[in-house]
Amino acid sequence: MDDKQLMTISQFAKAVGTTRRTLLFYDQRGIFKPKKTMANGYHYYGYEQIYKMNFILGLRDLGLSVGNIKDYLNDNSSETLNRKLGELKEKVQTRIKNLQQVLAILDQKEEDNTQLTNVGFYVVKKIFFPLREFWCSDFKVDCSEKEIAQAYSNFYQRLGAGIMANNMLSGFLTDLPQAQANCYADAGFRIIKEKSFASLINMPVMNQANGEYVVVKVKNDGAGIEKGLAALRDFVAQQGLKIGNDLWQFNLGLDIKRLGLTENSILAYQII
Repeated sequence: MDDKQLMTISQFAKAVGTTRRTLLFYDQRGIFKPKKTMANGYHYYGYEQIYKMNFILGLRDLGLSVGNIKDYLNDNSSETLNRKLGELKEKVQTRIKNLQQVLAILDQKEEDNTQLTNVGFYVVKKIFFPLREFWCSDFKVDCSEKEIAQAYSNFYQRLGAGIMANNMLSGFLTDLPQAQANCYADAGFRIIKEKSFASLINMPVMNQANGEYVVVKVKNDGAGIEKGLAALRDFVAQQGLKIGNDLWQFNLGLDIKRLGLTENSILAYQII
């Protein structure tokens, strides 16, 4: 072939809508070779190579990896290509599902939980809670700090880490009858996150019944939680109330410090 009928690498890159760097990369990876390589290293391409290069770039636009493209070119069959595209389809569908979840989080209208942030430290109040749905972890008992951290991580990996970033209620549901502070450390619990949108997430869901609750804001350390539970017990006794066995502990803010808790939280019991 007459060299005048060949294109330089820059001319060929322009003809197929890519870059010189990309062509050099494909050459190095053994995916697409120039028609002619001179002793001085100059690359030249034939016009008939435009078709193959456009096909390769099309596969890249679809999302096939360089390795997948090379596999197909080494076994140039429809069956090979269909298999690679099928694998890609599964990845794309997973990505779409994840993006739809992110979009739902961004579009959601978050409930107004300012009534909780307005509660004073260790000042018990009665608050009406509407019916709420929560995603929840499996029931856990007698966990070390390491085990709680791992359970917390597993929970949000299953939900999708982006769900951590919304302002819907989160925290723990603890089996602690009569607000017994001495039983708190060893009580069984579930990690909870308020359900913010309908989804196909395969996670257990539980309801927080609507009704009146006694609530108190506490510092999330041993002394602070014990003080808050004592305040709840005193208030319930003084008012002649009866409360359920479930302690709802809601984080305030998003900055988790340790044990899955923020610096401060709300303790709440339903009034029976």
